Amino acid sequence: FHVGSGCTDPETFVQAISDARCVFDMGAELGFNMYLLDIG
Repeated sequence: FHVGSGCTDPETFVQAISDARCVFDMGAELGFNMYLLDIG
């Protein structure tokens, strides 16, 4: 998830990482081993 280069609110990153966790969990249920989250 790309929050934007001008993001100044840390909570935006918290929400994006939380959303990614949900996606990783769904992927795991489908048999995908997702282990890297690129936040850069």
